[in-house]
Amino acid sequence: MLKEESFTIKQTEPPFLTIGVMCFLSLFCIAILIKNDIFREGSAYIFSQIANIFCLVFLTVLSGYLIAKKETAGVMRYFMLLILNLYIAVFFSALIGSDYGSPDHIRRIVISSSVCYFFSMLVFLTLWLYQKQFIEESVITRTVTVFISAAIVIYAGAIILNLYMPVLFLVTDDGVYSDSVLDYISIFTDLFCIMSLCAATLFSKLSRTRKLSFMCCVFYPVLFSALSLNMDHPNRGVTVLGMLNIVVILPICLLFFNANDELEKDLLKREKEQTELQVSAMISQMQPHFLYNSLAVIAALCEEDPALAARATNAFSDYLRENIQFANKSHPISFSEELSHTKIYVWLEMLRFPNKLKVEYDIQCDSFPVPALSVQPMVENAIKHGICKSREGGTVSIRSLDTDQYYIVTVSDNGAGFDVSQPACDNREHLGIENTRYRLREMLGGSLDIVSAPGEGTTVTIRIPKRNVTPE
Repeated sequence: MLKEESFTIKQTEPPFLTIGVMCFLSLFCIAILIKNDIFREGSAYIFSQIANIFCLVFLTVLSGYLIAKKETAGVMRYFMLLILNLYIAVFFSALIGSDYGSPDHIRRIVISSSVCYFFSMLVFLTLWLYQKQFIEESVITRTVTVFISAAIVIYAGAIILNLYMPVLFLVTDDGVYSDSVLDYISIFTDLFCIMSLCAATLFSKLSRTRKLSFMCCVFYPVLFSALSLNMDHPNRGVTVLGMLNIVVILPICLLFFNANDELEKDLLKREKEQTELQVSAMISQMQPHFLYNSLAVIAALCEEDPALAARATNAFSDYLRENIQFANKSHPISFSEELSHTKIYVWLEMLRFPNKLKVEYDIQCDSFPVPALSVQPMVENAIKHGICKSREGGTVSIRSLDTDQYYIVTVSDNGAGFDVSQPACDNREHLGIENTRYRLREMLGGSLDIVSAPGEGTTVTIRIPKRNVTPE
């Protein structure tokens, strides 16, 4: 009996640099607000700045949670992009509030306002990039992407133009916004983007809850731009802008819970697919021709060599039992177990081809994990498609290496070979290879490469990164 080994799959260190930068900027913003006297105006102004700080902290914590949970890939990558975009908009909104009304900081107010305007409008694009992942690709989605991208580019041009002449806003010598400049450009751009987003959302097959969450998120830049038409009081725009940042919380929470619900569904779907792949692996490995031929060999041996027939029957029974057990394993097994199973298969095949098949082993290490039924199928392919198709027969070599970065397993033969650039003739064999490649990648971050040429044999190389594996 083989000693079963357990392994722990290492997780890569999460990229905490982003969170570190966000924490630093949040603390910097708080320090600036305190330095510039957050209590210098009325209670509305104080609440506005507290709302800004609260939003920065919330977005930082949410980003940290997503990164720490490794949920920054696929759909969540775009959600993270939306969060970072909102963070930048709120950060510069807070900087505007800290300097607003200070005549000696006019240039800083103008720059902060320009950046805040741009990222508040960019919310539309980042929201759409995230939303698009849940909508089927169509003419509408492609058109909306082009429209929103073009609107953002035009708006960026207007922001740059505003540095030289007031078309969006004007900061007076007193460090406050002038109500003489009405920002119709932002209003029209907002309306254009929101109509595009609403059309794409309403015509999609999204659930009612998800549609609501997207609509809520759209209102943030709309309300922001609406402030441009309400500057009657010197600091009303800044005060209301800070309060509006709290509106970010509702849509972000809705999006977050919806996204996590979507991830849970995806996880269940992937687990189901993996189970189906494992069953498919079991069925694809138990090829009917192998079963029939093995039984035929055993039947012939019963008359010629009863003792060998008994050994072959026991080996065949072990092979079937292990095949079924391995197919139900969703975690890696030791290479030594996989190799033992492979040797049973090879021994049975050598009974069929005593003068045609030769197998060599060069095992330098066997205490590392591999997915169950990952090496044996490669050996089976080497015998079936390499050696058996060669008139003279040949040799199958099974090797394992322990390098600085990888555990490496190679299965090579000097048989018929094939052209790897051509599609596989046997779709079942192709499915078995893709199955093995998928499980290597998902379980261990490993890879499977095939090198072959007609008449020159085939070499299959499996690499398991050591950084992902720690023996217990």
